[in-house]
Amino acid sequence: VTILFADIVDSSRLSLSLDPEALRNLLSRYFGELSAVVQRHGGIVNNYIGDAIMAVFGMPFVHEDDALRAVRAAVEMRETLGILNHELEAGWGVRLMNRIGINTGEVIAGDQTQGYLSVAGEA
Repeated sequence: VTILFADIVDSSRLSLSLDPEALRNLLSRYFGELSAVVQRHGGIVNNYIGDAIMAVFGMPFVHEDDALRAVRAAVEMRETLGILNHELEAGWGVRLMNRIGINTGEVIAGDQTQGYLSVAGEA
């Protein structure tokens, strides 16, 4: 399994510069665009943690190239953010930067009966 974690740089500054509704709308737009990228590459968004996205590649279906899919998703996420920043700058007066980490390893996955897939392990 490969895990991708994307986190906004300096999000505390962002939360101080925007009112709560504007921040919610901005994050919703950011999450929507980047989550779509994950899905296009065969991953699933496992969790949103504050301003971060945790995505899983290789669950529930394993592909031989799950790590490569995650890397390709990360590259496209960076490109998508570059395009999205034009909209964010025009609408909210901000530009976002993010950091993306990827790791591959064995995990134990919980049951997805409540619409949430718990994942724990070395990945």
